[in-house]
Amino acid sequence: MKRIIFLVLTVTAVFAANCNKKLFSLHIANPIKLKTVLSDLVDECNLNIVLKDQKAKKLINKNIEFINVEHVPLNDLLKILFEHANLFYKIKNNTITVSYNQTKTFRVDFIPNSISGITNIDSNDNTIKTDYKFDFWDNLKNNIIQILKNTNAEYKDPIIDKNSGLVTVTGNKNQIEEIAKYINDLNKRLHKEVLIDVKIYSVTLSSSHKTGIDWSQLSLSLANKSVPITASNIIGDNAVFKSATFNIGGLLDFLAQNGNVNSISNPKIVTLNNQKALIKVGDTIYYKYASEITTDNNGNPTTQYTIDSKFVGVLLDITPQISDNNQIILSINPRISSFKDPTQLTNSSREMPPDTQDNTMISVVKLQNNDTLVLGGLITDDKQLKVNGVPVLKEIPILKYLFSSREEITNKKELVFIITPHIINLNDKKTLKDYGYKKLPNLEELNVK
Repeated sequence: MKRIIFLVLTVTAVFAANCNKKLFSLHIANPIKLKTVLSDLVDECNLNIVLKDQKAKKLINKNIEFINVEHVPLNDLLKILFEHANLFYKIKNNTITVSYNQTKTFRVDFIPNSISGITNIDSNDNTIKTDYKFDFWDNLKNNIIQILKNTNAEYKDPIIDKNSGLVTVTGNKNQIEEIAKYINDLNKRLHKEVLIDVKIYSVTLSSSHKTGIDWSQLSLSLANKSVPITASNIIGDNAVFKSATFNIGGLLDFLAQNGNVNSISNPKIVTLNNQKALIKVGDTIYYKYASEITTDNNGNPTTQYTIDSKFVGVLLDITPQISDNNQIILSINPRISSFKDPTQLTNSSREMPPDTQDNTMISVVKLQNNDTLVLGGLITDDKQLKVNGVPVLKEIPILKYLFSSREEITNKKELVFIITPHIINLNDKKTLKDYGYKKLPNLEELNVK
């Protein structure tokens, strides 16, 4: 007990045999070895100490200083001492186990998948090809390794079990604390959900609007107000509206001034934070083409045909990212594909698949929760093959050329996307109606022609 007094380690007079019921005060102003302080605690509380690794044995021989605590329980005192030495400890019964490294397993609830693909952009017959690949678990492992490296040059590779969502890390106290903070922040962000309400309209442009919709004239009026409501910002063909001011009827009236409006689709899709939402609206077209010419035993040529398919239509790729203050960054990639020449579909002598034309754009915008983005500017030439002629006779081989004619009709169309993201908070008691699930008026009800 004299050594404890010499070290200015005093035990408050709580008369109990168990040190768990005692309060300790420790005042260290000059450097003293941690081993010395622990030795006095061992004597006072009749404890055993087990050192698990060589690094722990080395660190308890280092000096500690500048500790000043009053009347704290044993566990709090041990926590302060071992934090100074960057050591783990665990006390069970009368034994303290001390280690430099510790192995800890964290849970990350995420689907074990990877995303890869190829993006082709066709512009004036020049193709730009971009390969992309994203594997969440490989990316997670690389990030954890980098954190371990930044915390301490010595590190061990983490073990990632993607099927069970378990991440096992071995490291020192600082490394484990940094990984625990990272995994905790990651789980909070991963499990945020966004409901994305998308409305897609096609505007067949009138003769006076062949160059596209004049978005600079965009202004909407609420049903019960005569004052026009304009977008908070218009960048190119993007316009952002606050949820309180947006009026779908006003927008459709504006679009109708530029041509005939048709509703293509109104999907609602829920996705996790930073995960792609993919919407496809179109047709899968099957066709055949001459893929190989062979000869039979008599030397006669034989044509082999290949049956294949191609998706044409609208493909919308949206990735939301939710910030800590509930702002939403949307990466939006709409793509429209169509056949360059519809007659190629019926040309059986063609030796390659039909040519398609893709129009695409990439836009990144920041919105508040429930804001509405109006995105336009994608103009396509919609080519259709119309066969005119005498019924029945126009279907008969050879005669059809005498009793029918073919006409290729081209219409310029601009696609308009109306995108409203809603952050889903599972703690809020909201109904589907609050997220936009309600009966939508059709174009006739809105008097849009």
